[in-house]
Amino acid sequence: LTRTAISSSGVIDVNDAGNWSAAKMLPSPSSRKIWTEIQGKDYKTDYNNFIDSNYTQINSLFQLTNNEVPDYHSRSSNPTNTQRCKNTSGVANGNDDDIKGLINFVRGEDYFDYDGDCDLTEARDNPLGDIYHSQLVVVGAPSAETAFVSTNQEAYYRKLKGYDAWAASLASRKEIIYAGSNSGLLHAINAETGEEEWAFLPPLLIGKLPTIINENLDRGVDGGTKGGTNAVFGVDGSPVVHDVFMIGLTPEGKPETTPSWHTILFVPFGRGGSGF
Repeated sequence: LTRTAISSSGVIDVNDAGNWSAAKMLPSPSSRKIWTEIQGKDYKTDYNNFIDSNYTQINSLFQLTNNEVPDYHSRSSNPTNTQRCKNTSGVANGNDDDIKGLINFVRGEDYFDYDGDCDLTEARDNPLGDIYHSQLVVVGAPSAETAFVSTNQEAYYRKLKGYDAWAASLASRKEIIYAGSNSGLLHAINAETGEEEWAFLPPLLIGKLPTIINENLDRGVDGGTKGGTNAVFGVDGSPVVHDVFMIGLTPEGKPETTPSWHTILFVPFGRGGSGF
């Protein structure tokens, strides 16, 4: 996901100061805001809850589809695995370290040792999951049409329900690019800077994440020098956004008593699963 300046005459300017690559602009693993639905963890107060300190609760979610996190890195001798990084700090027998490692891998760390240096806590060179079938959508200031020629048009309904005033109140709303990736995340990326503002890991996909772990890949890929993971489909569908007049929540998260305008975004999982 990149932004590149193009002049009015169609010339690409690779040196423009506004160009960016979302992978390069991604915050460090520890600085990212990644959240999911964990019981007792309210997103309004715990916006970054997909962290290794919550590994016990997250592991319960990993197991929702009867998938167990295997013991990828271990200090013990394993005849089916060369255990290249068994003496690395943080590696232990059992899968507690691997559960935490999977969480931090999603956050961007190189727990599965892609580069073969046995530094399992460094940031990966390209920590942004592949955006495959998911198309990008940009959400900025509300801009739906209110001019109508028939009372059967949605534009008439918007005009009737005060859409113009609501849209004017959000004229400076920040532009955010939404895209799903096969890391299992929906990414919210600042359209101006390319930085990820936050990411959401849908509960339906959490139980799929243990399947990316393949113990045989700890023997090494690329001639036996590097580690790796299985590829899976994550948030593979394209986001859809629409302004809806409904009873919803206030910006503070409290239930409304009367309907108002809201920008609603939902994303089907595509090949990642049956749901949205």
